[in-house]
Amino acid sequence: MTRDQPPAQPATESVRDLRVRFRVAASPPSSPTIEPFLRLGARPDPIGLATVLTYGYALSTRTVLESVEVDAIDPAGFAESRAPSDSEIADLAVDAVRRHLDLHGERGAPIILLSGGRDSRLILLASLALGRRPRAVLTLDQRGDQSDAAIAQRLAASVGLQAERVEPQAFSGPRELERHQQQSFQSLEHEWFLPLAARVRALGGSVTDGIGSGVLSTGSLLDAQAIALYKERRYDALSDWTANYGSRVSREFLDAARAEGIPIADRDAVLHEFATVMKSLESTPNPLGMYSLLHWTRRGIGASAYGLLPGDRVVTPLYDETLCRAIAAIPMERAMARDWREIALASLDRTGVPYSVREGGRLPRWARYPLRTIRSRLAWMGFVRGLPAPLARLARIADRSPWPRQTFDRAAVGLLASLDRSTGFLSGGARGG
Repeated sequence: MTRDQPPAQPATESVRDLRVRFRVAASPPSSPTIEPFLRLGARPDPIGLATVLTYGYALSTRTVLESVEVDAIDPAGFAESRAPSDSEIADLAVDAVRRHLDLHGERGAPIILLSGGRDSRLILLASLALGRRPRAVLTLDQRGDQSDAAIAQRLAASVGLQAERVEPQAFSGPRELERHQQQSFQSLEHEWFLPLAARVRALGGSVTDGIGSGVLSTGSLLDAQAIALYKERRYDALSDWTANYGSRVSREFLDAARAEGIPIADRDAVLHEFATVMKSLESTPNPLGMYSLLHWTRRGIGASAYGLLPGDRVVTPLYDETLCRAIAAIPMERAMARDWREIALASLDRTGVPYSVREGGRLPRWARYPLRTIRSRLAWMGFVRGLPAPLARLARIADRSPWPRQTFDRAAVGLLASLDRSTGFLSGGARGG
């Protein structure tokens, strides 16, 4: 299909993705968010809370609440029986985009969130190949001519579109409490999505989220050192490697949280959870990619567009189940050797625009954004003053943490405060939820 052809009619085929759904003890009904289960008397799950703080996301079917779990995906038999060829990969990617755009019917020309990376570029170019021009293109404003924002603008301009830069927001205590509940306490990441979600709500319509099966080529554990540890079945060392790589809190913060009486399981329980997950992946073609697909990324989606916008307004073609099953059949060595998204883009991308590198700039981040930094700092100080004493003490530890751990330590304070507001587990009574 060319760009000049009219949009396809809504598909009659079933469209399934890998979104998390929450339930109590594997019983219906289920919910796309944890909010219906936040009631007075709900108690934190020590292992679920420990894994969120240790790795930056929950593992297995755990959540931060006892008795509340997420649906499981059995990795055994998940992958297709045959790995796709290069030409099939391109077709699979475009078909996934078509299915998910068709699912939205008249709203099949969504707002596209564009960064300088591969996922959002693939969605944009596949959409254009299908004759679907987005109603808007948004990117998060950054400095530097090789930043995500700069590359997104160049890419959009190369296909005749204009990318709107959305200004990041200063910290807000009330918004921080709300966002963790909206994101179902699934992750310490993706606070950056807040201004984009606000702009999408103002514009109306649906929006694309590029999170998905890209991790089967570039997931958090697809690294030579991590692979060596996995092959040696050194799960304790691999757990430490994973935690150090990811969006976890600092060790000082984790130790202090336990000392404050926050119900966080000990290291042995966390290691057991991690090892159980790893053993369940041993028979898959790409076990470390599958870890990222079914655990890291699957929880991360709860903290991106999924968490902050109604699910029926979020288009996620790269988390399409058919696409993920096919890409998961690619053996780990082949997946690492060449990113499947670049294979798909080889037939779609004629722009010549490079991928982003980093934001860049000689000045530290706070000096590049001085007014926003000052507003954030003042708002954070006010937020901390209103916290229960144990969390206020943890906030002071977070303030001493080096960057980037400071970012995640502060996010953990917000998550714990939001969980306390919803369940009253720390202060003795729920104040919302």
